[in-house]
Amino acid sequence: MISDLFANFFRFFLLLFVQVLVLDQIEISGPVNGYFNAYLYILFLLMLPVNINRLLLLLLCFITGISIDMFTGTAGMHASACLILGLIRPGFLNLIAPREGYESTLRLTIQSMGGSTFLVYAGVLTFVHHLSLFILEAFNFLNFFDLLLRVITCSIFTMLLIVMSQVLSQRSKEVEG
Repeated sequence: MISDLFANFFRFFLLLFVQVLVLDQIEISGPVNGYFNAYLYILFLLMLPVNINRLLLLLLCFITGISIDMFTGTAGMHASACLILGLIRPGFLNLIAPREGYESTLRLTIQSMGGSTFLVYAGVLTFVHHLSLFILEAFNFLNFFDLLLRVITCSIFTMLLIVMSQVLSQRSKEVEG
């Protein structure tokens, strides 16, 4: 229990550090500017335990989003998108749950859930987060297809980083063990 708490605490600060000091500093100029932003910090929310209390989940979603907002100056957009992710997450987990349900000790990783289930789980929630974030940012639907293209490309880029981090963390555990 204490080790899980410490692991989640460490994961939160590591992903916040990577997001703010690395990913947010990458600027691609030209016509593709804004189409390849990665929001790896949502991995913290995706990997929270299955049986987490819903109020605690929403509180952690808000804290995560507002932390990113404080560093990026986005006035609550990340907090709102994270809260939407937190509202949808329990229902979506129930929707994709196996017949016997989830074990209370299940870690939401690519190794424990299986590749295809994790990709569906993380992919849908990443898409929902990004769609929420970019709609709040644009605050209109005048360039709907441009908005949709940004959501899709950023979701794909984020998912690539999520899968890479999952594979790298599994390999590091195999080397240690």
